[in-house]
Amino acid sequence: MSSLEQLLDFICRLQDSRIQFDLKCVRDAIMVAVRSPSTYYEIEFFADGHIEVQTFGPPSPVQTVTLPEITDRVVRDVNG
Repeated sequence: MSSLEQLLDFICRLQDSRIQFDLKCVRDAIMVAVRSPSTYYEIEFFADGHIEVQTFGPPSPVQTVTLPEITDRVVRDVNG
């Protein structure tokens, strides 16, 4: 799946879940910013296919996650 397809799939999932988000162009990437009651997410989609995720909120260990994992986490966190 291309980086554009991944981005579109992620955005569609957010829209289907009625989650508001912001799009920004940063560091040669498209960033999707999502706020939940306790966490702020920045998910960056790069043209070469890699994705970077940063979360700001309650302390948690640094870990590698897949796009489906972060998508599920964002939807669960925002929608309760």
